[in-house]
Amino acid sequence: MSTHNIVILGASYAGMGVAHGLLKQLPALQKKTGTTFKVTLMANSTHFWFSVGAPRAMLKPYPKDIMDSFIPVKQGFEQYPSELYEFVHAEITDLDTGKREVYYKLKNDKEEMASDTRAMHFDTLVIATGAAGPSPLYSYHGSHVPTLQAYKDIQARSPSAKSIMIVGGGAAGTETAGEVGYLYGMKSSNPKDIIFLSGNERLLPALRPAIGKRAQEFLEAMGVKVEHNLRLKDSKTLDNGGAQVTLSDGSTRTVDVLINATGRKAAGAYLPPALIDQEGRVKCDGYNRVPTLKSVYVVGDMASTSPGGIVYIKFNTPVTCGNIIAEMSGKGEGKVYKPITTKEMQMVPIGPEHGVGAAFGWWLPSMVVKMVKSKTFMFDQAQKTVMGTA
Repeated sequence: MSTHNIVILGASYAGMGVAHGLLKQLPALQKKTGTTFKVTLMANSTHFWFSVGAPRAMLKPYPKDIMDSFIPVKQGFEQYPSELYEFVHAEITDLDTGKREVYYKLKNDKEEMASDTRAMHFDTLVIATGAAGPSPLYSYHGSHVPTLQAYKDIQARSPSAKSIMIVGGGAAGTETAGEVGYLYGMKSSNPKDIIFLSGNERLLPALRPAIGKRAQEFLEAMGVKVEHNLRLKDSKTLDNGGAQVTLSDGSTRTVDVLINATGRKAAGAYLPPALIDQEGRVKCDGYNRVPTLKSVYVVGDMASTSPGGIVYIKFNTPVTCGNIIAEMSGKGEGKVYKPITTKEMQMVPIGPEHGVGAAFGWWLPSMVVKMVKSKTFMFDQAQKTVMGTA
């Protein structure tokens, strides 16, 4: 009996979510249809990285140990029959949609890549390789190892630093500025010069201006110096580990620690140009399908329809899984994903004691954000995400 091969590219929030969603339903579908199914999860990293907690965990071991942010992917899939699932640790190099093959180079435990390129056939393909930014503190740079090393580096250098600069006024940068302000602000036992460049006219452009203003007030109360309308143009690492930065106004500054929290771009260098839009994301329809190809889906930050963020992935992934199951069972195309809201939906901790945000368009009091996210940065969800129970 032939096997229907489902290949999922990427093992972060979206890829892992789809893998769990399918594996929970495949035994029943296999029994019903008589078809043998296999899910192959292919990723550059052996570990899932809980990036939601990065603004806190990058600065100190949290909740207890630095490795609490990095959980082996395989740990989450030992619960499924071995014949249904396989994890492949590899660098994805190319995709041939005509031959329906993914090309890759295997990696060993030392992250060394094989010289030979292999091919894997797929019947159903899910593209979930996410997005990458300039710093491994906020996105995978290949595997989890560069991020782990970046954590160790900043934790070693920050306590003795005299100046810390954070650039990027979105949620990640604002959350990081809050954590730096809490640890090293004017009310701490080890105060430093903390500069936060928003790169815009205000903080948190995804939220109304008043919420961004409130975030700035919290930060300034900690001793964080917030500057607007200045962008990072270039940076040079100095011999002492510090950085010389060049800003958009032509000025230069020297800081002991530079944290770059500027925007991320879709991580799809292996994809054929015909599949991607001007932003580098895969063109898809409301079913999260690539309309020009049979049984090819895209989830997470790689999808052209994605607004980004964990909330979107959490609610979109089950719909995508349902659509894949519907297609494989011969029931049709499934359902169009409908967002739970088109209004403001974001919570931004400002240190462990404060926070700003909105839900379904309603302004959230700081205390609500503190209880939901600021207090623990939702680290109770890390292991649950790996296990498929989040």
